[in-house]
Amino acid sequence: MSNVALVHSVSPQIYNEIAGYTPRGISTINIDLTKSFTSQKSLLKDVEFIMLCGSVLPDEIIEEPDNVKLIQLLSAGWDFLNIPLIKKLNLPVSTNGGANSWAVSDHTIMLILSIYHHLVEVDKATRAGKWGYPLDGTNVFELSGKKVGLLGLGNIGKQVAKRLIPFETQIQYHDLTRLNKDEEDILSINYVDLETLFSTSDIVSIHVPLVDSTYHLVGKNLIDLMKPSSVIINTSRGSIIDEKYLIETLINKRIAGAGLDVFEQEPIEKNNPLLLMENVIVTPHCAGNNWDAWARRAKFGYSNIQSIVKGGEPRSIVPL
Repeated sequence: MSNVALVHSVSPQIYNEIAGYTPRGISTINIDLTKSFTSQKSLLKDVEFIMLCGSVLPDEIIEEPDNVKLIQLLSAGWDFLNIPLIKKLNLPVSTNGGANSWAVSDHTIMLILSIYHHLVEVDKATRAGKWGYPLDGTNVFELSGKKVGLLGLGNIGKQVAKRLIPFETQIQYHDLTRLNKDEEDILSINYVDLETLFSTSDIVSIHVPLVDSTYHLVGKNLIDLMKPSSVIINTSRGSIIDEKYLIETLINKRIAGAGLDVFEQEPIEKNNPLLLMENVIVTPHCAGNNWDAWARRAKFGYSNIQSIVKGGEPRSIVPL
């Protein structure tokens, strides 16, 4: 019997949903981060796998077991991990294999449409009796015919591209790895260089991981290339954008708006100027969290663990 420590701070309902996919021959151990580590320390003794639901993995949970074979994340990102410690212990890490890409791509489309239709402002105004505000016939737009630039075309970027096709958009992308011609044709997507992506897109949507090379990748040099009518969407990681410069750009109306699910400081500080801007829609890093995604995440995580138990290799390994 192989033991999996499911490390989390979620509700019992979500824990049970995830643990309910535990395969035969594997035992799931409940490690609840809302409880003291001391009371759970003994449970980690014979753990071979750590499955993390969330973005907090205390060092003591990594160090306590003697024979960890894999840290299996239920998230797409890994920037919150103690990478030096994990490398020191020579522990492999796997992401969720795109299991939440449906959820994040849905959220991305929602942010785009909400900005184009001033949804939050219109809702507030209608409830307050300001019928029709702030719509004036010149400030609402269709997606049809718009050029959408995807920065990153991994699992999430591809799902966003699929959802954009029915809206009759022109889709372009930039990624370190270019798709082959057949793959590009299936997604109706064109490859462009980074500068062209930012200078020609009506909408720029970010879908790259946060690593050293992407920290503040979207800064002054790229933001200044954007058209005054363009909007930027970020459902990846806050620090990929130079948030301070983005705020300055939005205040001076050098771009039209932003839809942001992630921020450089999370939770976002109460005095962050982004919270006061009507041309910005903010959500609390929740794009990947929906009920339907838990089952997909759990199935992938446990299948990855089961593969190792049977002598196979894990998928979606993080290049540490």
